[in-house]
Amino acid sequence: MEETKGLFKYISLFVLLLFSNLIVKKILELFGIIYTSDNLFLFSVIDLAATIAVTVIAAIVYRKTLKEDFKKLIKDKEEIPTFFAIIIAGYVGVLVIELFCGSVMNAISAFFNIQTQEAINQSLTENIIHASPVMMAISAILFAPIQEELIFRCGIKNTIKNKGVFIAVSGLFFGLLHITGNYILLFLLLITGFIVSKLLESKNKYKMWLSVITIVIAIIIFFIAMILLKGGLMNYFNSLNVSEIINGIVYVALGIYFASVYAYTDNIYYSIGIHLLTNGFATTLILLK
Repeated sequence: MEETKGLFKYISLFVLLLFSNLIVKKILELFGIIYTSDNLFLFSVIDLAATIAVTVIAAIVYRKTLKEDFKKLIKDKEEIPTFFAIIIAGYVGVLVIELFCGSVMNAISAFFNIQTQEAINQSLTENIIHASPVMMAISAILFAPIQEELIFRCGIKNTIKNKGVFIAVSGLFFGLLHITGNYILLFLLLITGFIVSKLLESKNKYKMWLSVITIVIAIIIFFIAMILLKGGLMNYFNSLNVSEIINGIVYVALGIYFASVYAYTDNIYYSIGIHLLTNGFATTLILLK
């Protein structure tokens, strides 16, 4: 029952994340401030306000985990240098993953002659950061990593107890969110992971078969939904942006990596620390250009 409450709590928080920017825009409209896509400074204001709000709410929701993990971290002060060493080593791991995935993405793009959108997205990101460097640095370096680790790692781990299922769902959920607006797929992934985790943690002797059946049913439901909404599976597949899917490889890989760090350290501050360092270096490099 407690885990079911956690699932609905997590879904509510995720929905808030999806609509946070829109909510801030509507509040600004009440004061006569209208957002337009070419106003990068106002975008920075909206992004920072939404990110701070969701981060604070997520911290309140998962305050118990934050408090318990912090106590574990400072329990033995001699372990604190080890904590920072792991953070640095973890960041090196991020660089290795990005380098490897970048090579894979380039190879796939070259083999199939596909022009990726990475350069365009990078250029847009740089323009936004340079339009309001202080606000975007605060958002990207400080609040965004905490928000993402609390929602995509802590929240999912509190909902999905099986370690392997958690890592798979967290990684796929994080990666797919960056490349698709298909929320039916995301919610099916989350709910399927929740059910499979409960089955694997049970003493049912048929739990493996039931888990496979659950996954198959979820796939069938997704296909039926796409047929009804898109008018056919081919229409859905034709609507996919192959370039975005290729670019999503690195997001899935990083999602799995951060989830693995959290799962095996059993402390959210490790993945937060690595994420902070990753975003810090990335943002700094952009600002120095």
